[in-house]
Amino acid sequence: MAPLFLWNFFHYLCSNLEMTPLAIVWEEDSMRVQGIVGAALLACSFTAYAGTAEVSWKDVDSYTDIRPADGLRDRYQKKVMDKLTEHFQELAAKLPEDQKLEITVTDVDLTGRVEPTFGRSSSNYVRIVREIDFPRMEFDYRLMSNSGEAVKEGQAHVKNMGFNYDSLASRMRRDDLYFEKQMLTQWFEETFVNQPDE
Repeated sequence: MAPLFLWNFFHYLCSNLEMTPLAIVWEEDSMRVQGIVGAALLACSFTAYAGTAEVSWKDVDSYTDIRPADGLRDRYQKKVMDKLTEHFQELAAKLPEDQKLEITVTDVDLTGRVEPTFGRSSSNYVRIVREIDFPRMEFDYRLMSNSGEAVKEGQAHVKNMGFNYDSLASRMRRDDLYFEKQMLTQWFEETFVNQPDE
C-alpha cells in the first residue's frame, strides 16, 4: 500500500488551498502512486465561497397577504417568514464569502387568495389559486462587503406573473411556497449572477 504520509500530504495541501480532495485508489507501484497523486491534485475541485444573508420583516401585519386558510395567524406567518428567510440564505451562499446580503421585506402577497368556504368544507376558509393570483414581494436590499461598503443596493418589486398554473397542484404539494421561491431565485440571478461584463 502507498505510504500514509502521501495521503496526509495530499489532504493537507488541498485543505490549505480551499480545495476538496477527491477519492484516490492507491496502487502498489510507487510510480503509479505518484502519477495518481499528481493527477488528483490537478483535479481537486475548489470549494465555492459562501456569502451570508440577514433578513428582517417590517410591519408584517400590514402585508397584502400572508394569512393562513386555517390555523393560527402568528404561527403561519412565522412559518412563511422562516422558509423565505432560509431561501434568501441559500441564495446568498452563492455570493463571495466576504459579502453579506441585507434584506428588509416590506410587503408579501402569496400565491392565491384566502376565501370563505360558506360551509362547503370542514374549514371556514381555503386558499384559492387562479391564474391571476400570482405571488408578489417588495423589499429593500443591500449587498455589503467585509469592509462595510455597499456594493449594490436598491428596492425590489418582484412578481411571478408567468408561474405555471398547470403544474400548480403538484408543485405546491411538495412546497407550498414553490412559486415564491422561484420568483426570488429569478430576481437573485438577474440582480447578482447574470450580469453583463463591464
